[in-house]
Amino acid sequence: MGTRQITHTLLSLLFLILAWPGKAMADVAVMRDSAYYAQFPYIRFIETDDSIAVSDEEFLDDAAKVIFTVNRYDLPENSALLRRWRDELIPQLNRDRLQLYRVLLRGAASPEGPFENNRKLGVNRAKALYDFFNEYLETPVSERQFVGHVEVEDYRSLCIMMKRAGDPAYPIVQELYDNYHRSDGYGELKDRLMRAEDGQLWQRLLRDYFPQLRAARMLLYFRRMPGADPIAIERPSHGLPDSLPLPDSLYLTVLPQLPATPSRLPRRELLSLKTNLLFYGVYMPGYNRWCPIPNVAVEYYPKGGHFTFGASVDFPWWVDYGRHKFFEIRNYQVEGRYYFGAHGALGANGAYGKPAFSGLYLMGYGHGGLFEIGFNENKGWRGHGFGAGVGAGYVVPVSRNGHWRLDFSLQVGWFTAKHDPFQYENPVNPSYHDDLYYYKWTGRAKDFKELQYRFNWLGPTRVGITLSYDLLYRRAGNGASGERRAAP
Repeated sequence: MGTRQITHTLLSLLFLILAWPGKAMADVAVMRDSAYYAQFPYIRFIETDDSIAVSDEEFLDDAAKVIFTVNRYDLPENSALLRRWRDELIPQLNRDRLQLYRVLLRGAASPEGPFENNRKLGVNRAKALYDFFNEYLETPVSERQFVGHVEVEDYRSLCIMMKRAGDPAYPIVQELYDNYHRSDGYGELKDRLMRAEDGQLWQRLLRDYFPQLRAARMLLYFRRMPGADPIAIERPSHGLPDSLPLPDSLYLTVLPQLPATPSRLPRRELLSLKTNLLFYGVYMPGYNRWCPIPNVAVEYYPKGGHFTFGASVDFPWWVDYGRHKFFEIRNYQVEGRYYFGAHGALGANGAYGKPAFSGLYLMGYGHGGLFEIGFNENKGWRGHGFGAGVGAGYVVPVSRNGHWRLDFSLQVGWFTAKHDPFQYENPVNPSYHDDLYYYKWTGRAKDFKELQYRFNWLGPTRVGITLSYDLLYRRAGNGASGERRAAP
């Protein structure tokens, strides 16, 4: 090739570059965009609505996912994904003049919370992502472009995750979902799941799967702004079944605006107030009368587990000086219980199906107190003692909401007391009357020592039919949100 020909070719190339700079730069941008956006499986480019098709499994795999804190719908501040969107991805979208054409978004809550609260959480979690993108995109997303779907209780994703994990309980969950979701029988579905495998399945779902369901997931579909070239992105196949059109239920109207603070939700029991009904029917031989024993107890319910902690006091204080009868006792007891059954699970209707702790339990206790008991002018004792033991009982609800309960219990243990007998008038000189009570001691006064007698007992120490009422409740979730119960 001659020098003139080479020179002519170079000038032609330079002319083309100078004549169509926009075309040259657009080609460069296409190459850059293709490599850049391929790392985001949740960003897709379409020409028409007909190209929007995705299966449930593909959506679960490809959709961007933001996990939310229990019972919260505000975006997590420490999310690395959100920081990358704000600082890198969305600025790049703005520079490339990409138009967000459609947002497919599912806001979900895990199934253990109340149904109505889950609905609000799912809606607000979806809306939180919608607001996030609108805040940073140069061209805001219109309501027409926003397609939201709320999985009130995301059993579809739960079944997919269990199937992929090879979970042996997957057939149970899938069958229950197939039987009840078509008729919107989610209340019965939840109740059946909670009772399956004696409650063990539900506890495993809470631990292994539900945290991944407290999320909002979305796919973003973009178009080039007028005058810009389309972007073609090739991604490796997922090996999934052919994509299916999204169900009609996914194409809903824009999510409704909800108040920032959720409405009142069911509460979690914190402290119950109790009294032993049997103690009010005590009959004292020798007194020939009923001697009710006032008593009060409290039981503290932790957030989870099987253990509770309680304390009680018995305080009869009956005195009849005319007949020298005394029944004065202060008995203080502390105890710990282990419940075998359900503890704080939600029922199918979104309220608690059972009290926080109910059913069969075992207990250990310790107690101590002081006493002064007299039957007549020559028969009385005063002193103090302590003891410890074990017990068992059974708690049953007696109201529809479970907040009133009856507790049937029996304690056995060891009790020891130091005491002194006493009598009316002077035991040394019975002819001397001063209307006072004396210890039964006829030796020298300087040799007298208090509490020189011992009493020991091994056997039943208490029987009870106790009525309890849930007096105090805790706020639900992690306690930071100020919201009440949900834990979805």
